[in-house]
Amino acid sequence: MRKGLVAVTAVVLVGGGYLAAQVYSSERFDDELARGLKSLEESEDVTFERKNIEQGWFTSSGEILLTLKRDERFSLSFPYTANHGLTSTRLSGEMEVVADDQTLFADKLEAAPPRWHAEIETLSGDFTGRLDFSAMDIQDADDRLISQGGFFTVKGQPNDVHLDGEIAPLEFRDEEGSLKLGRLTLTSRYQQDETGQERDQQANFALDSLTMARDYNPTVELVDLSYQGDLSLGAEELQLGGTFKLGEARVGDEPLLSGELAFSLSQINADAVRTLETALDDETAGGTPIEELNDAEFSALLERLEPQLLALFVDSPTLTLDHLAVKSDMLSMDTELSGELTFDGEGAENLSFEDLDQPKQRLRWVRRLNGQFDWQDVPPMAVMQLGLPMTTERLNILIENGRPSVNGRPLPPLL
Repeated sequence: MRKGLVAVTAVVLVGGGYLAAQVYSSERFDDELARGLKSLEESEDVTFERKNIEQGWFTSSGEILLTLKRDERFSLSFPYTANHGLTSTRLSGEMEVVADDQTLFADKLEAAPPRWHAEIETLSGDFTGRLDFSAMDIQDADDRLISQGGFFTVKGQPNDVHLDGEIAPLEFRDEEGSLKLGRLTLTSRYQQDETGQERDQQANFALDSLTMARDYNPTVELVDLSYQGDLSLGAEELQLGGTFKLGEARVGDEPLLSGELAFSLSQINADAVRTLETALDDETAGGTPIEELNDAEFSALLERLEPQLLALFVDSPTLTLDHLAVKSDMLSMDTELSGELTFDGEGAENLSFEDLDQPKQRLRWVRRLNGQFDWQDVPPMAVMQLGLPMTTERLNILIENGRPSVNGRPLPPLL
């Protein structure tokens, strides 16, 4: 009798513990999902809404709706089913694109919607996910889109997210020609502090090729395009920078040029950036997207935001051109330009964006520019246009209070 009571008690305790763990896993999933979406909403130009939520101990379901803050006509819908385990929750579903109350895959395209799946760890909150796009071949009158599909993967925690992806080659054709994109790969990482006030982001992409063919015109092809960029919003300043690379540009079968551009922008007041972001959100909440404002509406918005915009300049922003390199056998060119340009931000609050079409007002801005650039192996055409001796191979470009000079010779004003 006692053994039977002990066995029943053990079963009850184990079963109760299992059910309690399931309940905790379900509630933990719901809390982490809500916290993660709120964190993303605070840091990005999107809003998240959860709909049709049915929460259970073992399974849950619902829909996540992602909407652009500045254009509420466009949204992404993620219906999901969640299976709760003791240590993790697994989700799966489809993705639908909604524009002007019409769904892309259900109403406009004869193609399967993208499928996705994810897993969230119960205790740590770590997550992984993957979104897969199927191959498609869509034709509408004389237009045709051929895509071989692609995927995106995501992993991390709400405040530290890694994104990777690959889009297979695709082609768009119309009656005038075609546009072909080679394989596109991308990686990015987004990090922020608990308050969302400070953040870092790195992004990289690489495109194997881009080919544009038009009737009666030579084919233009860009090969090995890539970009590496970073953005850091810290306690004191916003810094951003990037590097563009072009392996080769071709016209017809002839190589034209290759090049690389590396730049950075620093000394942008961080508090001013955060204040401007808040002001923009307030101005556009539930209203017309900025890109759809007419001239009068945009001018009125600019006037209202002028104090926040001018505050961006108070720490004297600096644009650094690490290098701009262009090489072309066809044009007999192998040149490189580097230097930096600073905007004097002292008393920037006294400036105005009004009447910038007037020379006197533009001059107030231009006179705050100071910088120096070094141009090596200058192309002969540029030397000739500047009226310099054809033996000139290097230019020292100096900008003082908006007044440029080259190798000591004054040039016309910048504006």
